[in-house]
Amino acid sequence: MRNGSTGVRWAMVAAYGMLVALPGIAAQGKDTAGGAQTYLAGMTQKVVTKVYFVDAQARTNYVTGKYSGDVKTRKISNIAKTKEEFRLLPEQFVDKQLWDVRAVTLEAIDSEGRPNECATRITAVSAADYDETKSDVRQENATFSYKLITTNEQWKYEPLTKFTTPAQVIEWRNVQVSRSPDSQITVTSTGQAFPKIHLSFAAGDLDLADRIEYAMKFLVMSCSESAGNGS
Repeated sequence: MRNGSTGVRWAMVAAYGMLVALPGIAAQGKDTAGGAQTYLAGMTQKVVTKVYFVDAQARTNYVTGKYSGDVKTRKISNIAKTKEEFRLLPEQFVDKQLWDVRAVTLEAIDSEGRPNECATRITAVSAADYDETKSDVRQENATFSYKLITTNEQWKYEPLTKFTTPAQVIEWRNVQVSRSPDSQITVTSTGQAFPKIHLSFAAGDLDLADRIEYAMKFLVMSCSESAGNGS
């Protein structure tokens, strides 16, 4: 940690009003796992918080879907009636990886929905629309006629609920916390449906990064101690 910031107390953070207030912490005068959970949950509304669900094939935020389309052809002639043809394009399997999935809601509950200060459920995520559509119109000319050919294509993928149903939970007793040179703080955990989950906070500020890192490491320490005590 930079400048000994592991000693920063939640009470001090709340008192200065620099970040989200942590209910009850100032009164108690000590850090708690519940306060750390509340703090991290609030950070999803303040900094870019990305989540990477990695499957057994090492694919990140992997979604599958279906390609479909149709082609409409109008033959327009100076010497005959206009003719129209319509045909469907063959459906195809499609897939891709999403690189900007963001955590929207983090809750201190386990996969069964029970309150647990040593578990963080990724309850909701968001992403820009990743379905795709494409339309194209081209013209083919002949001596006494021409064709207008309109092609419509769609790539439709499965929804983001794939990553939250079943619930994916970070267990703070068994995680790794890392920090990149650009002050991205990441916790890596084993998920319920995914071998690996990365939750990454892009702090963009060294002091803020220190606090986020401290919150994560406090949870690791606190939850490891509670596990050792059999709680």
